Amino acid sequence: MARPMNPLPDSGPQDKLVVFAADLRALRTKAGKPTLAEMARRTGASVAALSNAHSGRRLPRWQTVENYVRACGAESSGWRSRWDSVQLAQRIAHAQDGHAPLMKRWASTRQLTPPQWARTGADLARALDQMRHFRGLSLRGLARRTPGFSHHTYGAVLRGDRPVTADVLLAILHSCGVQPDETRRWMQALARVRPAEELRVRTLLSRLPEPRMRALHVPHGGRGNPMRP
Repeated sequence: MARPMNPLPDSGPQDKLVVFAADLRALRTKAGKPTLAEMARRTGASVAALSNAHSGRRLPRWQTVENYVRACGAESSGWRSRWDSVQLAQRIAHAQDGHAPLMKRWASTRQLTPPQWARTGADLARALDQMRHFRGLSLRGLARRTPGFSHHTYGAVLRGDRPVTADVLLAILHSCGVQPDETRRWMQALARVRPAEELRVRTLLSRLPEPRMRALHVPHGGRGNPMRP
């Protein structure tokens, strides 16, 4: 028989982590309340990891959530987007002062565009560092995704110890999965705040794919309306 679970943290119904943990608990109850030891045997996960998954105190790793759900006889596919949502909410909550609105805009628009308040190279570096956190990447993660610069170089640039160059900027944007259209806006922002990089920016921009054209939707008997593809 499964032992009673500890109470969830009293942090209110709007706390996505607590709601996520409560739903994991409900799934376990629906599955007949298997013991954590049984769930561990079914998946190979540790009892401690499974217990922490429904504690509501810390977001578990996705692999742990996947094991928990499968141990309850359910499909894990629908849980991934929910886990991503909780993770993103936590990243926004831990954003540097004044940067939470930027992360929220990125999350809502799904476009990683540069902030309008970037007036200097240092501003751009701070925004890039927030984008790294938004994507959940460490400095070493940046270096692994885009070889050519070390994590030491990325760290120095994002701390403001070294200036942002066009090549480093392009590498960071690539590591963060920024789309070509958005990449152009970041590169243009760099040319604006650091005119010395303008020539290199132009060279790199010439190698990017052409901007996407907006499709035209023409209703019967009507005029064309620009629509996003």
